[in-house]
Amino acid sequence: MGVDMNTVKRIFKNTGILFIAQIVNYVLAFYYTVNLAQYLGVAGFGVLTFGISFTTIMGVTADLGLSILAVREISRDKSISSNYTGNLIVIKLVLSSITMGLIVLFTNLLNYPSQTVQVVYILGLWMLFTSFTQLFYSVFQAYEKMEYQSVGTILYSIMLFSGVFYGIFNNYSIQWFALIYLIVSGIVLVYTFFIYLAKFPWPRLQVNWNFWRSKLALALPLSIASIFSTIAFRVDTVLLSLFQGYAAVGLYTAPYKVIEVLLFIPSVYSAVIFPVLSNFHVSSPESFRLIYVKSIKYMIILGLPIAAGITILSRDIILILYHSAFSGSVVVLQILIWTVPLLLLTTSFGIILIAMNKQVLAIRLTFIYMIFNIGVNLAVIPQFSYLGAAVVTVLTELVNFILLFHYLSKFICKVPIHKFVLKPALATAIMALFMISVHLNIFIMILIAAIIYFALLILFKMFSKDDFDLIRKLVET
Repeated sequence: MGVDMNTVKRIFKNTGILFIAQIVNYVLAFYYTVNLAQYLGVAGFGVLTFGISFTTIMGVTADLGLSILAVREISRDKSISSNYTGNLIVIKLVLSSITMGLIVLFTNLLNYPSQTVQVVYILGLWMLFTSFTQLFYSVFQAYEKMEYQSVGTILYSIMLFSGVFYGIFNNYSIQWFALIYLIVSGIVLVYTFFIYLAKFPWPRLQVNWNFWRSKLALALPLSIASIFSTIAFRVDTVLLSLFQGYAAVGLYTAPYKVIEVLLFIPSVYSAVIFPVLSNFHVSSPESFRLIYVKSIKYMIILGLPIAAGITILSRDIILILYHSAFSGSVVVLQILIWTVPLLLLTTSFGIILIAMNKQVLAIRLTFIYMIFNIGVNLAVIPQFSYLGAAVVTVLTELVNFILLFHYLSKFICKVPIHKFVLKPALATAIMALFMISVHLNIFIMILIAAIIYFALLILFKMFSKDDFDLIRKLVET
């Protein structure tokens, strides 16, 4: 195999650690979000999710791609960690002040109700705390010490879970739930800071203008790409709030929690693989290509049955989670779930592109699909509301996939993707026929469907000897 086993074991260990943390995170988040949606109702839930989307869009300016740049740069040269992090802390303090000013400005220009403004202000501070936490997570990732990030992730989830249910049991207002996000993010920031001081070289706080100019220039393509990507992903919620109201936002965003639970797979994988890819791009092109090809294969294998299965079970899922008040979300989930196979691939592709230092290309590609998303949403949302926004989201991710795959095929190697799709698609179709034909408990149905799917893949010889050797060696570690 092209990648040495020490590297594979390290990837496996870090993936496993983050995987467990993300499972805890998403299970708890899933549970408290569902109960929060039921408690706040469609419109109230729409206000809160709008606040999160709005501050997330504005919050891109608080980081400007510096955190992901830190992973790439520090992973290649650990000796720069102290000066690098110290300068970034000072830069982010300046950027955070600018960001909060922009949040206040645009919230008032858009003339939102006072309750919405209060929620947005609180969540704006939450977003800034989270941005600083991400900086320290970047250092943990660069050193491949994922256990510290995993503890922070679990700590955040448990405290937010507790705070949400405390607010529900005491019948608190929507502002409380925004405030608990802020409080919890502050505690986790303190935790990550002290871990950083205890385990890593202390940051040397300084204003090195040459460093600032060079790193901001280097991060500028990443920051612009991040701004475009965040706008493309979140702008539909803002447009729905303006054209259709908070009830439409609530019906549209409720299914996202189901999708977010699934997206921990590419998020964990990307966090673990990025420092490895950054090194391999310089030291081992063969290993770099192997990871790229394997990523495509495994993400297709995972994505297709997930999308098909949830499409079939969507009504049961929505009614179990949110009850009849959110019945309008059933079709939204059936549409949005098809972003998952695409996102599994495009998230990995995006990380690979950055590891290759192709930031300028990333800007161009994200700009194209951002403009596509905004333009089509402006045409569709006024007439088709949240259903139109759901279709546009899938189309936008398809455009993103086509663009990324085209360029990576030129830069790395051409992958016969149809060969990776054919057998999983056939296995998925057979699995789907089984799910449609029988009536079982939803959890039993999912278990049997998964067994059928992977049994068919083995029967179809989807997995090569290299795949089985890799699994065997990982199990033996």
